[in-house]
Order: sequence, then structure tokens, then C-alpha cells
Amino acid sequence: MKIVGDYTRLDFIQIWLLEVFDYWGYLHDAVVWNCGRTPEGREYLETAYNHSQTEPDRARLRIKCGGGEHGKQ
Repeated sequence: MKIVGDYTRLDFIQIWLLEVFDYWGYLHDAVVWNCGRTPEGREYLETAYNHSQTEPDRARLRIKCGGGEHGKQ
């Protein structure tokens, strides 16, 4: 509740009265906001984002592998 309070500037009673989905949304945003304040936190967020991806970034892979059209040289 403290991190949500710090992020939203709501007191604990106001937070307690939030709908559960509103609370979880604020909690998500507060964690991202808090992590984004330090280099280590930003690195964590980038790593977490990369782990959540289910499709490869084909354009970036082509550039990294030095391939031309469709990854062929």
C-alpha cells in the first residue's frame, strides 16, 4: 500500500477503498515508476520486457546478424 500511496499521493483509507482492479493498476504503474528511477531498475524493466516477448524482433535480428533481405547474405 505504501508504494501505491507514494505514487498516487492517496492516503491508506483512500487506497483501501479502491476497486481491486484500480489498485492493481496503480500498483503496476507504481512499481514501473519506482524501478525507472535508477539505472538498475531500468535494466530490470528492460530485461522483464524482453522476457515477456513471445515474437522475435526480426528487424533487429537481421541487423545484428548482418543479413540482407530476409536474413540472407
